[in-house]
Amino acid sequence: MDNAPSDTPKSDLPVSTEVVRCLMDIGYVAVGRGLQSQATNIFNGIIAARPSSELPLIGLAVCKLNFGYVVDAAKILAEQALRLNPNSGIAKCFLAVAIKALGNEQEACDLMHQICDDTTDPAAKAMAESFLIGKDVSP
Repeated sequence: MDNAPSDTPKSDLPVSTEVVRCLMDIGYVAVGRGLQSQATNIFNGIIAARPSSELPLIGLAVCKLNFGYVVDAAKILAEQALRLNPNSGIAKCFLAVAIKALGNEQEACDLMHQICDDTTDPAAKAMAESFLIGKDVSP
């Protein structure tokens, strides 16, 4: 048996969908418990295992938002998650949350209205509609 190191990068190692989902849940629990470095490490590990998915990037961005790194969260969402999946309604929703946190409520509402009109993702639509309840700004 050859003990030579493999040239296969870790991102190509098979990780089951079930394990990834479990890790995502653990990452969000860590965010909720205030465990910033642990949550960041978990989401970065998932990003390494699923480099073509926007979902762990969204998790990392939510972590950044939760701990006040709003500009970093917006960059992750706009420059990474939405590049991987330009149609991700959830990524757009969290980008709108970051935009609002940066002080531009009108732009955030405009994006949420766009999500309501364009998305087929019921979770993204529900999040956008919830965000817009009681807002006096219009598209």
